[in-house]
Amino acid sequence: MNWLPTFLRRDGDSGDPLRLGCLSLDLEVSPRDQRIYALAGILRRADEERVVHRRGGRLHDALAELDELAQGADYVLGHNLVHFDIPHLRAANPDLDLLKLPVVDTLMLNPLAFPQNPYHYLVKHYQDGQLRRGRINDPELDARLTLEVFENQLVALGDKADDLLAAWHRLTTVKEGDGYDMVFSFLRQRRSPSDIAAMRVMSGLLDGQACSIAMVDVVSKATNHGWSLAYVLAWLSVAGGNSVMPPWVTHQFPDTGELLRRLRDTPCHRSACDWCVERHDSRKELKRWFGFDEYRPEPQGAEGVSLQQSVVASVMRDRSVVAILPTGTGKSVCYQVPALSRYDKTGALTVVISPLVALMADQVTGLEKQGISSAVTINGLLSLPERADALDRVRLGDASILIIAPEQLRSVSVRRVLDQRQIGYWVLDEAHCLSKWGHDFRPDYKYIGRFIRERAGAGVVPPVLCLTATAKPEVLTDIVEHFAEEVGVNLAVFDGGSFRPNLEFAVVKTSDGEKFEHVYQVVSADLLQAGAGGAIVYCSTRRRTEEMAAFLEEKGVKSGYYHGGLSPEVKKEMQQGFIQGELQVIVATNAFGMGIDKPDVRLVVHADIPGSLENYLQESGRAGRDRAVARCILMYTSEDVDRQFGLSASSRLTRREIQAVLKGLRNIDRRK
Repeated sequence: MNWLPTFLRRDGDSGDPLRLGCLSLDLEVSPRDQRIYALAGILRRADEERVVHRRGGRLHDALAELDELAQGADYVLGHNLVHFDIPHLRAANPDLDLLKLPVVDTLMLNPLAFPQNPYHYLVKHYQDGQLRRGRINDPELDARLTLEVFENQLVALGDKADDLLAAWHRLTTVKEGDGYDMVFSFLRQRRSPSDIAAMRVMSGLLDGQACSIAMVDVVSKATNHGWSLAYVLAWLSVAGGNSVMPPWVTHQFPDTGELLRRLRDTPCHRSACDWCVERHDSRKELKRWFGFDEYRPEPQGAEGVSLQQSVVASVMRDRSVVAILPTGTGKSVCYQVPALSRYDKTGALTVVISPLVALMADQVTGLEKQGISSAVTINGLLSLPERADALDRVRLGDASILIIAPEQLRSVSVRRVLDQRQIGYWVLDEAHCLSKWGHDFRPDYKYIGRFIRERAGAGVVPPVLCLTATAKPEVLTDIVEHFAEEVGVNLAVFDGGSFRPNLEFAVVKTSDGEKFEHVYQVVSADLLQAGAGGAIVYCSTRRRTEEMAAFLEEKGVKSGYYHGGLSPEVKKEMQQGFIQGELQVIVATNAFGMGIDKPDVRLVVHADIPGSLENYLQESGRAGRDRAVARCILMYTSEDVDRQFGLSASSRLTRREIQAVLKGLRNIDRRK
C-alpha cells in the first residue's frame, strides 16, 4: 500500500477509512449568539472507541478535551463539517490541533454516493441536508449517525463506474493527502489522475450527454469548477430519472446550475453538434414527448409558420412570450414541450398558474393519457395525505410540472417546496384572468409578478409564458405592462386571433315564455343530427340552470347542472358525467367550462346573453375542440339585455355602502 498518503499507513491498517483513526464530531450552536453550547466527538480506531460529550460548563475545557481526543485521529468526519462545524471551532479557538487534520464531510459526499435521491437512502433520519434525530439536540447521536452515513456512502461509492470515481477523485482533491484524496484513493486503489487523464475521462462521461462545444470548454477548465462539476457528473449519471440537485448544492455551489445549463440547455447552433441538433429542435422534442411529427398548421404566424411551433421554439430559446391561440389549437403543448424538455435536460420544474381546479385536473389527466406521469397539481380540494404526497413529489424531483392556483403562492408549504427546486419556466394558463380577475375578484393574480421577482432576487428571472384563447387589446396591454413593471420582463406577443372556421354562429329570437322550449328544440335537433357528443347550455343565474336542467330531463334529455353554489363533490360528479358522456347536456353558469377537456362538444347554447363579448367568445369556444363542425346559438330577448345590466349594477358598491365600510374601519381604529 505504498501508494497511499503517509498519514494513512499505520501498522495493521489496510487503508480503509473505516479502520483508520476517525474523529466523528458534532456541535450544537446557539442561533442567538452563535456560541457552542454542546459538543460530542467519537474516536474510532479498529475495535476501539472513545467518546467526549460535553454540554454546558467552560467551552475552553470542552474544546481541550475534544482536541486531546483528536490526537489519536487520522482525519475528522462530520455532516456539514466544512461550512458549519469547522468555522465555529476556528472562531472559538483557531489553535486547535484537530483543525490541522484532513476533513471528510458526509453532506458533500452524499450527492455523489446517492445522486438518484439526494435526500439519502435513509429518509427516516436524513432530509434536506440535515440529520433527523431521535432526540433533540443530541450531538453524540448525530456523530454516530454520521459514522453510519459514511459507511453506507463508501459502499455506494464502491459500486460506481471507474471513470466516474476517477473524475470525482481529481475534482474533489485539493492536495494529496486531504480527506477526499483519502476516500477516493481507497476506493480506486490508486493516486488521483493527472489533469490530462482526468480531462480524457470527463470528456468520455459527457460525450452524447451535452453540447460538444460547451463540453470542450468546461473540461479544459475542469479544476476551476471542482465540486460543482463533480455534482454535475453525478447528476448526469442518473439523468432522465427523478433526481434533482439538493437545494444546498445549488446555494453553496451556484456554478452547478450554470454548468448544467451551459452543457445541456444552451444551444450552440452548430450542425456538427449532435446534442444541440437533436435536443434543441422544437419539432424533434414534440416527437419525443407526444409522438407528433408536426405542430398544428393553424393558426399561422407572420411568416406562414405554425404559431404553435413558433411559440414553443421561442420559449425553448428562453424568450418570455404572451400567446393568443384559439381554443382547440393546442395551447397546452406550448408549455408542455418546453417544460418536459427542460426537466429532462436539467431537472428544472415548470410552475403553471391556472384559475380553476377542474382545469388543473384536466391538464394532469391529459398528460397521463400520453404516458407522462410527472405533472402534479396542488389545490384546496386535496385531502391532507394527498397534499403531502403531491408536495413530496415536487420536493423529491418526481414532478416536471406543478399546476397551482395563484392563491397557493402564499402557502408556506408550497413556497418551501418551490425553494427546493430550480424553476425552469413560469406559465400563466388562461392569462386573461390576470387582467379580468386580478383587480378585484382574485387579487392574488396581481401577486404573481411580485412573487416571481422576489424569488429570483438578484438572479436571472426564468422565462414567463402567458397563454390565452381570447384577449381584447386592453387586456393584452395589461398583461404585457404587468410583467414589464413587476418583473422587468418583456413579453413577445404571438397573436393567433380567435377565428374558428369549424364553428357556426347563429342568433335565435325568442321570449321568456318560449325560451325553454326553444332550447330543447335546438339541443334535440343538434344532438340527434350529430349522433354523438354533448351540449353546453349557459344561463345567467344558478336557479335558472337548475330549472333548465330539470326541464330538459322531463323532455328525455340526460342533463345535469353546474354552478358555483354546488359542493366540490357534486361539481366533480357533474363534470365527469358530462365528459364521459353519461350526461348529454350540462346546463351551467360561466363557472363551468374553462379548459374542460371534452373535444366533442357539438353545441353551445347561450340561453341568456353573456356579460361581455369576451365571455361569449370564451364560452362559445368550448365547442368543436376536435376541429369538427359545431354550432354556437345565442337565444335573444330584449329582457335579457335589461337582466345583464341589472346583474352588472348589483355587483357594484353604492356610495352608501362605501361610506358604511369607511365608518366601520374608523370605529375599529378608534377601539384599537
